[in-house]
Amino acid sequence: MSQSPPAGAKAQWNSRWAPAGFSYRPRIVRHDQQYQRSRLAASDVDAARYGEHCEVALFGLDCFEAMVAEGLDIDGYVFLSQVFRSIVPVLLDEPLTLTGHVRSLAEVNKGHLVTEAFHFTNARDEVCIETELRGLLTDDPGLRGVDRSHAPRIPEQERLPDVRWTHLRDKQLTPQKVRVFSQDIGNLIHFDEDYARSHGFRAPLAQGVMSAVWLLSTLVEERVPTSFEVEFRYLRPVFWDSPASLWVHRASDGTIRMAQSRNDEGKPTADMIVHAVSFAPPCTGK
Repeated sequence: MSQSPPAGAKAQWNSRWAPAGFSYRPRIVRHDQQYQRSRLAASDVDAARYGEHCEVALFGLDCFEAMVAEGLDIDGYVFLSQVFRSIVPVLLDEPLTLTGHVRSLAEVNKGHLVTEAFHFTNARDEVCIETELRGLLTDDPGLRGVDRSHAPRIPEQERLPDVRWTHLRDKQLTPQKVRVFSQDIGNLIHFDEDYARSHGFRAPLAQGVMSAVWLLSTLVEERVPTSFEVEFRYLRPVFWDSPASLWVHRASDGTIRMAQSRNDEGKPTADMIVHAVSFAPPCTGK
């Protein structure tokens, strides 16, 4: 059941944020083959790798759709980090029930820092996917003059350990790819050049989930995992016309423990830490 905002807060709730404890109304979500192929192609990921399975990071888009469906204005939302736990594999066209809530909301020097948690449950009442999103709801231009000197700064991301990285591949983002990927979401920061410049960016930004899809593809080089827990961190803006390169760090047994996306200056724009991953035993035909 959806929770209403506190009395007297509805104007703020309807414009930029929902209060801590707010529950999103349940939604049925389903990813078909056409949907998955188009978004993976926009992310320069081969959909054939996933076969009949759903690519998990794409369900991050459904979380943003849930926000918009509640009347929240996510224009200018800046993605900072996300954790994904894939517990039960999901097949294409399989209906899932999305539920979620706002875990915390805090004023910071650039706006409001929000953490939200979502669950995706199948028809057997099994939780298939859990995800936690952390982002910055920046002040809209009309609030730029608000004095936030009392508010804390956004916590800085910890640096990954200095490890050996292996280059996998490169890609070139384009405005059309970014538009295709984010077409259902809104958020003018991905579409509108004037809006992006008003927030201090030279051009619209590729969505964080787009980087997550690319990073997560490193785990399906050979076969789709049966379960995993990964953490994505979004470190620098990725413009909709930027080149990018993909790098991985492998453990001594060859398994991927970290992945990183870099810009044309060689600086990390997003990374993925693999906390756990499991694969089904390979088939041994006789």
